[in-house]
Amino acid sequence: MSTTPQMNPSTMSQQYGQQQYAQQGASTAPPQMGQSQQSHIPLAQEMQQLSQQQPYQQLLQQLAGQQHQQPLVLPGAVDSQAITSGIATKFWDVVTPLPGQPSILYLFINNGWRRLVNPNAVTHDEVQEAFAFGQQVIGIYESTNDVIQAVIVNKQ
Repeated sequence: MSTTPQMNPSTMSQQYGQQQYAQQGASTAPPQMGQSQQSHIPLAQEMQQLSQQQPYQQLLQQLAGQQHQQPLVLPGAVDSQAITSGIATKFWDVVTPLPGQPSILYLFINNGWRRLVNPNAVTHDEVQEAFAFGQQVIGIYESTNDVIQAVIVNKQ
């Protein structure tokens, strides 16, 4: 007669799972092969310990020094020199462009055609009405590429 106890496979997996969980502690992930369990250090304490090490101290000092040396440059400040405005004396509205082409509104400002790509319907209507009723149309554009950034209709 055999004295080996018979175990149900589901009972075996439950017992194995409980043993595995008990070995892991609070972690839900299984330990990786070849890795030992380490005690967890709070992140703030770990960061403080890292900042005390030589290479990290030098890096932190360099970063702290750079904060005071570099001037603050806003993106708008760099591009502001390229912005120009003027009164539009003519307009050319491509209402129905060729297939695959965007709708374009051209304004003749400062002796040159400036373009507004994909203007909305309100802009189309307002510019047409402004020229029809003799109102002033002002265009703000980039002087480097003649792209209109804003259209202002002066209704006095």
